Amino acid sequence: MQLKIKTLCKRHLQNNFVLYFILVIALVIGIIIGAILANRLESDKGIEVANYMNVFLKHINEGNYYFKDIFISSLFLNLKRIFIIWLFGLLGLGLIVIPLIMCWNGINIGFIVGFLVKGYGLKGFIFTLIGLLPQYLIVLPSLLAITALALSNANNRKKLRRDRDYIKKFADYSILILVFFVILVFGCIIEGFYTPYFIKFMGV
Repeated sequence: MQLKIKTLCKRHLQNNFVLYFILVIALVIGIIIGAILANRLESDKGIEVANYMNVFLKHINEGNYYFKDIFISSLFLNLKRIFIIWLFGLLGLGLIVIPLIMCWNGINIGFIVGFLVKGYGLKGFIFTLIGLLPQYLIVLPSLLAITALALSNANNRKKLRRDRDYIKKFADYSILILVFFVILVFGCIIEGFYTPYFIKFMGV
């Protein structure tokens, strides 16, 4: 099983370099847009939007410092996100929607980082590095792989449906999505049980 997953991942990377490039561009564009929005919004409005975009900040601003609650909220949010991506990977509409989802994630990251740096200055920047970067280093590569898998599947859906091994290809697609989701869960664990330790540093 482990060898099969490794083979599938290697083949996927070799065959979908262009898709990864497109998704990275969508992510970068989203981060730039998010950072611009964070700098242009008033403080009160920025807090409201930040609470909407980030599970962790929403819990903290509501006075909920329970690590388990933050972790569960993050886990279910990501589970819903990955299910939507998986579903659109089975549809032709995924060719448009999936890059937009990746762009939205970039907007989310850009806004949160921009909001923290604008609102807390050096403290916000340091908090981003030690509090948010560790989870992003896990979540972003996992999310990038999941969206690339879904985009590739959506792009090849007609050919795959005519394939005699369609059930096998569908199973391979779903297994790889699941594997990267399991990796992404570690990012949720960091968000729930590691990041809150640094909130006192910001003086929130």
